[in-house]
Amino acid sequence: MYLNSRLAKSVRLALAFGAASATVLTAGAVSAQEADEEEGVEKIAITGSRIKRTDVETASPVSTFTAADIEAAGLNTLEDFVQNVPAINGAKLGSTVNNGNLGFATASLRGLGSGRTLVLINGRRWNSGDLNAIPVSIIERVEIVRDGASTVYGSDAIAGVINFITKRDFEGVEIAAQYDITDEDDGETTKFSITTGTSSDKGNVVLSLEYTNRNSIWQGDRDFSNCPLFDDGPGTTPYCGGSGTIPQGHAFPASYGFSGVVYDPATDSVVPFSNATHGYNYAASSYMVTPQEVFSMNGSANYEISDSLKAFSEFGVANRQSEQLMAPVGTFWFPLVPASNPGTAVFDPNGVGTDTYVARRLAETGGRRFTQDASDYRMVVGFEGTLPNDWTWEASYNYSRFVDTRVVFGQANEVRFQNLLDPDLCAADSDCPGVWNPFIAGTLTQEMIDYGTVTHSPVRRGTTKQFMANIQGDMGSLEVAGPIQWAFGIEKRWEDYLSQPDGAATIGQIYGVAANRTEGQYDVEEAYLEVVVPILEGMPFAERLTLTAAVRRSDYDFLNDAATNSKFGLEWTPVEDLLIRATWAEGFRAPSITELFLPEQDTNPAYTDPCVNWGASSNATVRANCAADGLDPDFSLSSNQASAISGGNPDLEPEESESFTAGFVYTHDSGFSAAMDFFDIEITNGIGTAGVNNIIGQCYASVDFSSPLCALIRGPGASGDAPHPTSPRRNVIGNPAGVTLSFANLASFKTSGVDFDFSYKMEAMGGEVEATVAGTYLNEYKYTPYDGAEEIDIAGYFDTDQWEGALATFNEWKYNIGLKYRTDDYSVTWESRFMSETEDYNGNADEHLDIIADSIWYHDINAAYYLDNYTFSAGIRNLTDEDPPYVTNSQDMNTINYSYDTAGRYFYVRASAKF
Repeated sequence: MYLNSRLAKSVRLALAFGAASATVLTAGAVSAQEADEEEGVEKIAITGSRIKRTDVETASPVSTFTAADIEAAGLNTLEDFVQNVPAINGAKLGSTVNNGNLGFATASLRGLGSGRTLVLINGRRWNSGDLNAIPVSIIERVEIVRDGASTVYGSDAIAGVINFITKRDFEGVEIAAQYDITDEDDGETTKFSITTGTSSDKGNVVLSLEYTNRNSIWQGDRDFSNCPLFDDGPGTTPYCGGSGTIPQGHAFPASYGFSGVVYDPATDSVVPFSNATHGYNYAASSYMVTPQEVFSMNGSANYEISDSLKAFSEFGVANRQSEQLMAPVGTFWFPLVPASNPGTAVFDPNGVGTDTYVARRLAETGGRRFTQDASDYRMVVGFEGTLPNDWTWEASYNYSRFVDTRVVFGQANEVRFQNLLDPDLCAADSDCPGVWNPFIAGTLTQEMIDYGTVTHSPVRRGTTKQFMANIQGDMGSLEVAGPIQWAFGIEKRWEDYLSQPDGAATIGQIYGVAANRTEGQYDVEEAYLEVVVPILEGMPFAERLTLTAAVRRSDYDFLNDAATNSKFGLEWTPVEDLLIRATWAEGFRAPSITELFLPEQDTNPAYTDPCVNWGASSNATVRANCAADGLDPDFSLSSNQASAISGGNPDLEPEESESFTAGFVYTHDSGFSAAMDFFDIEITNGIGTAGVNNIIGQCYASVDFSSPLCALIRGPGASGDAPHPTSPRRNVIGNPAGVTLSFANLASFKTSGVDFDFSYKMEAMGGEVEATVAGTYLNEYKYTPYDGAEEIDIAGYFDTDQWEGALATFNEWKYNIGLKYRTDDYSVTWESRFMSETEDYNGNADEHLDIIADSIWYHDINAAYYLDNYTFSAGIRNLTDEDPPYVTNSQDMNTINYSYDTAGRYFYVRASAKF
């Protein structure tokens, strides 16, 4: 009797606190879970444990979302839904990242990086980790473990786990269609899906097909992003500027001491470069929201061979065709135009000619277009059964593979552009169509474009093969306050990765593109043991006291030593309505296959230069170093992007972590529930880079460039840029060059805060009303970027995300507030998402106009009507059409597009039918 009562209580707890998105959970979230019956008590598998239990709420905090939650949010993709969870922080890839993304969608629990957030499908790994590859229509629920889970699932689960659980016992047919469009009449998205399933007394088969098509939105079509904004600090107004690589040629002639000038043919004069006057507007020809098409097919089947043996299988195929579009390529390596080029005569007082470097935008080419045709494949086969002593077992083989074929249009052939600029080289090449004058706009002919540009077609692919076997049961008559449950399992996993550039890249004919083929593989053998020990039960102030423990040993073939990690949990129910819980866990993350073998390639991250206007700096060391570089006291830049080199490192060692959570869950029969969980995570030996701002800032802040980080600024010779006339660390336009950002074991991280959930449900006005609040308070987010560096705390700031290398917010407060009213015939839902303000960690209020990214509220509404087997719904996302905040230190769109919605107000309609 007590066990059944406890299950009912656990179900109520799960219904109250499963959704951190402040949406309503339904009873189907529990009844549809994998379960078996033992003496009339249902045992349920919850993400974060391999042991099926009667208790839905365990020591580990788990958020559960159902298919109904996703539908009520009116979202077409799991990317949008998962990224709205308050525990997700920092930078994430997705539809609003055009520059720096290759079509992927990711999620970062605690802001610790997508690589430290393990993403599973039905508790098993799949290779790409791309959220785009998982269709909404096949999802039964999503479970997010908000503490370390390396002992249960192995590497990569330091920050937590996102487990997508698919429909396995579906019967009938469900057809759904949705159409979305912004109030600017762009960004159209359409989705169609059909899911069908059938059952017999022996098993079930489910098949789901889904197609999603998302159209683009241009940066030029929004007022806040239609031009790159610059400002000159307090008291000024932002003005439209742009890149210093311009269609009329930004010249650095010897006759002008290699300072930047522009030739004006209208006045036949040479004038100093001015960003406000000459800067190139790269935003107008760039996407804000990237287009993509995704087709997926998923299915599962299970068959009862006998009363004690069942076979099961799963499969998934997804094809994503995505695209990014950026402004035309430029001569970003700043080639030398010799004095023999007739165009250089305008910079020579004698009208003869002079050597000059040029930053020329190849506007005539129309733009750089990056396309991906990526396919994900997943297959699982296995058996599960029951032994005569009621122990259960499972064995499965999981095969997952992705192939990403790309075509990049409009890339520059560095060698051939040099031929076009040099009359002698052009004469020596019979294919050269003629000498090009880069100092006047519109002079690049089609013949020159055909000769000097190249299409790039690299291929990436990766494979994960995973064998898993586990057995679970109890100790029989050996009990404490109840049966001691346990699970034991083994796992063998093989990973391989290949990055293959095309022929032009391998011989160095494409600027900025990785030239080396990289390939690698490894395997790992693991074993784990998990136990649940009921210490007290049915006692005063101890209706239940349970200890949980787990241990996992991992042996990677490329590491010298095997790693062993442990986890302990405590669950205490002093009275029936209250659960107090805590966990402590060790974490372990081996270097990923891409961190080990990613090819070295050029990148251009934004940074803050300490030498800009260094004459006004109060730092004597910075003043001395900038002067030693030969820079003028009023030094300024036409670009805030460093010239850097990134890549993998086969000598990486594993990361290690410790995490602690403690909290409570309270529920009352009145319909009120509350939960709070404190979390604390520490990572040591963290894999990352020192960060471009740290490298440059710390180097110039060290006496006589004595910081070890100065060695990571290798100069223009390493990146292929034209040299600066006086500084060995900078290129000709003044940016640091050859900054090495390859992966290394050098960082430590510490983050802590509180997750909270409140819910109240009641009957009113002939229906059911539910109000919810779910959120996360970030108390600290500290990291040490390299040994010997000062610890940085960016909680409440925006700064470079150490995983993605992009600007992102680390909000102190993120929470969702929801209100829902439902009857048998219709429902109305309102949800609000809040992000607190952040400040630029590297900002200076005396120099920058706006270093605060203001707090923001997003409001979403949805209304649904139910008619027999049909559902019709409509809604508005971002009801008040909130623009993302403007900040001075922005990398893209004048805002922080890795953190904020940029598309604006969306309208949508949806219809579904179930038979």
